[in-house]
Amino acid sequence: MGRSAGPDTPRRIFSPIADNYDRPAQLLSLLQYSRWHDFLLSRLDLPPGARVLDMATGTGALALRLCRRDGVRVTAADITRPMLQTAARRADGVAPRLDLAECTAEAIPFADAAFDAVVFTYLLRYVADVPSTLAELARVLKPGGTIASLDFAVPSGLAHPLWRLYTTIALPLGGALLSPAWRRVGAFLGPSIRGFYRRWPEERLLQLWRDCGFSNVAARRLSLGGAIVIWGTKRG
Repeated sequence: MGRSAGPDTPRRIFSPIADNYDRPAQLLSLLQYSRWHDFLLSRLDLPPGARVLDMATGTGALALRLCRRDGVRVTAADITRPMLQTAARRADGVAPRLDLAECTAEAIPFADAAFDAVVFTYLLRYVADVPSTLAELARVLKPGGTIASLDFAVPSGLAHPLWRLYTTIALPLGGALLSPAWRRVGAFLGPSIRGFYRRWPEERLLQLWRDCGFSNVAARRLSLGGAIVIWGTKRG
């Protein structure tokens, strides 16, 4: 138990949409994409000159915003090369303190305690081993450093049937209006999200964070429960 998708899944799903990702993502999230990023970034209190790892950076949306902070140096890492290439084009000439790394989250090529903070988005649904991945992210974070994540979630209560309708019908149809590749993404997301939280209900996932060495673990549901930000501090 605890196993999920392998590395070929994000490459297969996201490589075809790397050149045109952020605007469709904003539309298909019902204009919540940037708001979710805002909240995640609000969880980080970074000193000038901090080193931050943005794992599963995608096209670098979070990384580029982090680079605007005072002296912060960001390493943006992803397993999908076309996504990193898009991030590199976006950063060219505007983010001199941004480094790029092509790697998996299960084998991060940096030393122990290399970063003052770690952020990741839409990651754990795509890894083969969730506990090992979270432990690896903890390894590269300094004691006392903050880790924060963003992913989709499954709402409860009255919002759940609306979410189910949106992810089952509206999201694939909306993706189809954009391109065949986005239609595949739209059809993939609902089952992926539901499957992950069947294996990792929220309380079990938060306990895993604690087991991996994080304290002050907290979570906030956003957009009627359709997204979740989790954050914590690495114990010394």
